[in-house]
Amino acid sequence: MRIVEAEGISKYYGEGEALVKSVDQVSLSIQAHRITAIVGKSGSGKTTLLHMLGGLEPPDAGTVRVLGRSLYELPDSRRTKFRREHIGFIFQKFQLIPELTVRQNIRLPLETAGKKVDRELEAELLALLDLEDRVNFYPHQLSGGGQQRTAIARALLVKPELVLADEPTGNIDQEAGAALLDFIRESHRRFGQTFVVVTHDPEVAAMAHRKIWIRDGRISQETEQEDRSGEEGESEADSGLFREFPAEGREVP
Repeated sequence: MRIVEAEGISKYYGEGEALVKSVDQVSLSIQAHRITAIVGKSGSGKTTLLHMLGGLEPPDAGTVRVLGRSLYELPDSRRTKFRREHIGFIFQKFQLIPELTVRQNIRLPLETAGKKVDRELEAELLALLDLEDRVNFYPHQLSGGGQQRTAIARALLVKPELVLADEPTGNIDQEAGAALLDFIRESHRRFGQTFVVVTHDPEVAAMAHRKIWIRDGRISQETEQEDRSGEEGESEADSGLFREFPAEGREVP
């Protein structure tokens, strides 16, 4: 199943001799229940591409479909609702609210949408991310790794089918980065979620099922590699054993 389909998407800045083709006529599809890494140097256009795939930045040309819906044909309000219910974002700079505790930050998207918190899933995520003893901490009381883990829990508590991560190890130390990679693999294995990870870190890219190289705004190379989810060679997502996230109260507009 293809969860994302992009056709001929482009994003340009400036004009004339100052024209910058950040993303230039890119077409790609993302398979469900897989980890895809978008790899490239700084300035290659990979973050802009991720934002367009997630409904954050309209392309100047082309179309993006997620779960069968053309994102940029939706009115802004419906696209925001769709994004909130079906797409989780993990940003490099975390974007936590400093006046809110860890628990309040994690629950914020659901409470803003007037949705009920799945306390069982919340407890599971807090345990997986080693945040159980930090739920009443504020962001400034956490390490960079702790802030990143909080941002991840916030993204996953809404039960998104698609998780987009922008340089998730970019602002944390090596030990925290290794723990984060372990969590992404475990989340994919247990919950069957689809991850698209933008990175220039070879260790991050190495865990992906598929790598897409971006150079000067275009896809320069793609590779597939064997399943990285566990020692047994087949993830719970691929075997159909993963925990489905029911779309109760949600609909694809």
